[in-house]
Amino acid sequence: MELKTRLTRIVAASAIGGLLTANAAGAQLTQFHPSFYGSAELDTRNSQFYLPGVYVGVGGLGWSPFFNANGYALRYKVLPQVSNSDQTLTAILPTLGLAYASRSNGVSIGAGYAFVNNEDPGAPGAEGGGTSGATASLGAYHSGRSVRSTHTQLLANYNFDSRYVWARGRASMPFGASRNHPARLGAEVVGQGGGRDGLTSSTWQVGPTFEYVWTPGLRTTAAAGWKTVDGSRFIERENAGYLKLEFSFSP
Repeated sequence: MELKTRLTRIVAASAIGGLLTANAAGAQLTQFHPSFYGSAELDTRNSQFYLPGVYVGVGGLGWSPFFNANGYALRYKVLPQVSNSDQTLTAILPTLGLAYASRSNGVSIGAGYAFVNNEDPGAPGAEGGGTSGATASLGAYHSGRSVRSTHTQLLANYNFDSRYVWARGRASMPFGASRNHPARLGAEVVGQGGGRDGLTSSTWQVGPTFEYVWTPGLRTTAAAGWKTVDGSRFIERENAGYLKLEFSFSP
């Protein structure tokens, strides 16, 4: 009888211990992880674009929800051929979505809403759209399993009200001979455009990128290259050089 009681206590203690371990693991898997990011872009057309943001996701593999919010400001000429026609368009764009992560690949889909001040549906360079409206976003990446593998990334966003799409593709590879070199060299291609009510624009840009990992949670990226812009308000297509600086920080 005493032996049976002891066995019962051992089984109960083991069950409770296993339950606590499972709960602790579940709590770790569902822990939210914030990341902060930002970018600034200038070109020789005197156009400027600034974007700060925050991304909150759930760690672990498989499907999980995420929240992303960014604000952007675009300084540009409303009438390219007219001096003193500069205008600043500002916006806030929150997004909710689902992300899938494996050990070397990932994809995300999201839906949001852009709140825009100084609306202009054909504003050239307004990545999230130039008018207030619903948005849809898509992201995908491949990082490979080896230390020196090539990284690829695709990001896209569509504003349904201004009928404006923005998409960017990037690829990079390690720079240097060491296995854990903090620098990566690559290239990017960016296309964006759309508009309505006779106000349209299209922009294409391409250039090399340089990424540097300062710490496991902090990295910066610089890009520079060539940009071409056209649209209903342009007499002819304009070409320009551009410079872009980005950062991302995950505490």
